[in-house]
Amino acid sequence: MRGRAAAALGDAALAAVGLAVVVAAAVRGGVPPSPLALGVGAVAAVALELLASARAARVRALWTRRGVRPAAVAVVAVATVALPAWGLNALAGGLLAYLALVALVAAGVLPPSTAWFDRAR
Repeated sequence: MRGRAAAALGDAALAAVGLAVVVAAAVRGGVPPSPLALGVGAVAAVALELLASARAARVRALWTRRGVRPAAVAVVAVATVALPAWGLNALAGGLLAYLALVALVAAGVLPPSTAWFDRAR
């Protein structure tokens, strides 16, 4: 369990750094906040976390395939360049939602996502 906690902490730290970069890019680019895009990003992040938790083995197998992670980063980069207001706001909303989920798990309000669909409980 200690390894999972360390991995979650590392993921949260990476998400926080990513959020700082996104906010800096938005400020530098003069991108105004968009509540709708922030909300869409937050909902998408929660939906992805639910999907990843429900199909953990499949998602892990796909995510560890060569080229999948760089392709995901490329899609996000293209979205933020093509539609900066939507892309940056949605990305910020997704990162904020992910950090909120991590905080809720760390505070003991939610169980870890690995237990969300555990049929043995």
